Amino acid sequence: MIRCLASATLCFLVMVSLGAAQTTPSSPAPPVKSDPPPPVVVEHNDYRATTTQQSELDRPITVALKGLREWTAKNPDSHPRDLRLYLAGHKLTKCSPTLTSLEQEYLRFHLEIDPDDRDAWVQILYDARNEPDHKLPLSIGWKDNMQVFNSNVELALKVYPHYTAYILGLLVVLLVATLLLSIRTNLLRDGTDQPPAPARLPYNLGKVQMAFWFYLVITAYLYVWLVTGEYDTVTTSVLALIGISAGTGAAALYLDKQKIDAVLTQRATLETQQTALLSRIKELSTAAPEPGSLLDQELQQKKNSLAEVQAQLAHAPTPPPPAVTKGFLKDLLSDGEGVGFHRFQMVVWTLVFGIIFVRSVYRDLAMPNFDTSLLGLMGLSSGTYIGFKFPEKLK
Repeated sequence: MIRCLASATLCFLVMVSLGAAQTTPSSPAPPVKSDPPPPVVVEHNDYRATTTQQSELDRPITVALKGLREWTAKNPDSHPRDLRLYLAGHKLTKCSPTLTSLEQEYLRFHLEIDPDDRDAWVQILYDARNEPDHKLPLSIGWKDNMQVFNSNVELALKVYPHYTAYILGLLVVLLVATLLLSIRTNLLRDGTDQPPAPARLPYNLGKVQMAFWFYLVITAYLYVWLVTGEYDTVTTSVLALIGISAGTGAAALYLDKQKIDAVLTQRATLETQQTALLSRIKELSTAAPEPGSLLDQELQQKKNSLAEVQAQLAHAPTPPPPAVTKGFLKDLLSDGEGVGFHRFQMVVWTLVFGIIFVRSVYRDLAMPNFDTSLLGLMGLSSGTYIGFKFPEKLK
């Protein structure tokens, strides 16, 4: 009996011990340390810093970042000076912060085109011009990789400065003045002798080409300067195009003048000979030389020479009357015998190069650098035009 009671007591004690062990709470595990999330670009942070919503080139902007102070405190190797500005998804590697504030959690950048970032800026400005409100996604990232912080902020990048209207007005005035002068004066016309009113002299292809490149280059130069602020943008290709057009115009005018001068010189020479022969014949006739004498022989010789000179003078070309315009396009494409292919190809190549020029300036914000073969093609076209000017009849 005693044995049974002892066994029951022992079993009870064992069961109580096991239950106590199961119900005793375990000690809590140490918390796992987690890194703070990366900063976030916000419009306003908790320290009243505000991200700039609208700006333009050569202006400072402020970017507010939420969590910047905590992030840099937990990551001592990540300094804010190593952060870079991203616009429209393009990293500006040379655009480092000009001011950092960990207390107020903001960075400040200065928007300017660095030569090393020019390709990125060209894409940024192209995107800004194509957006109706000029708004571009803005973010911040590290200089050594393409990782960016989260951002829902946009920057309205004002592409054209406030004085753009004045520059456009100046270009319009220049265009209107060029057109009026070309219509009302001989600025872009052939010759100097005016035809009877109301007729006007024809337009000169070489002068028109010069005016075309003159206005195009000035407009492109001012456009690039307005958008980028750069003024050292004239390339050797542009100088070559201006030189080709100027040389073509000067050569064409010189050849036309030489043709007229040759006609006038030939007639003047024959008329001088005729005058001299008539004077001598008159003297000899007054002297009434005897038949067969030396004076009589000279008289007959002078009469024969006079007949030859008068025959040459009758067949000699006469100075052309002042040319008359047939319309702008016909004047450019026509010579003295009708439409010439050498003129047509020069007009076509000039327009083609002009289209390429305008597209390059708008897309790349730079004067184009044409390949030497393309410049050679333009020069060959102009040279062909000049070559055909030699046999070309005057208008």
